Amino acid sequence: MKPPLVFTAILICSMISGCAGTKQTVEGPQIEALSSQKLSSSFKRQGVKIEWECSWGTGLIQSLCIKGDFRAIEVTGYATSNGNSENNREDAFRVAELQAKAKLRRFLAEDVSSTQVVNTLTKNIEKANDRIKNRIRNAEEVALSDEDAMKESNWAVRENSNDIARTVTDTIRTQASGILRGVYVSDEQIVDRQTAKVTIRWDRDSDRAQQIMRRKFGG
Repeated sequence: MKPPLVFTAILICSMISGCAGTKQTVEGPQIEALSSQKLSSSFKRQGVKIEWECSWGTGLIQSLCIKGDFRAIEVTGYATSNGNSENNREDAFRVAELQAKAKLRRFLAEDVSSTQVVNTLTKNIEKANDRIKNRIRNAEEVALSDEDAMKESNWAVRENSNDIARTVTDTIRTQASGILRGVYVSDEQIVDRQTAKVTIRWDRDSDRAQQIMRRKFGG
């Protein structure tokens, strides 16, 4: 019985040593150039959604609904978390809620002003440099030939530099402010790896509720 046991032990040891000696290569993820990257399109963004009551006798099919009284409005805002911690998540939900409220306020009323300013700067620089070569008169005479007299003498330089700089500034300002009553958060979701979505809603029930609570608690 010993020879088979010894052979089995040798075989197991050879298998273990063979596995230990096998080289495994792990390829790193491929890095894509910034110019070829694109934004994720796996989800569709939502904006302002308005709900209407259907008139009597209609509404069995949405296409046949005759709109009646205004019922509710939903607005969705988005924000990136820039991380995956709990703090990043909560901050993203908070920012998305504020984005949705600002979008609702802009939908109700928004002041838009446009201003265009053109600045033109003109700079004209003219330089003059005249040079005349004369004979040197002193005790020692200096011989000056006709060719020497024409070198670097009796010449003038005029330099004219005209620079024009023009700047066009187009400024668009938007402002929306007001009080939102009866608006509440109806949905919060993570729609992408680091994108949070918050949907706020106003309907007639929440409007009546806030009126009752204002009368009861004040404000």
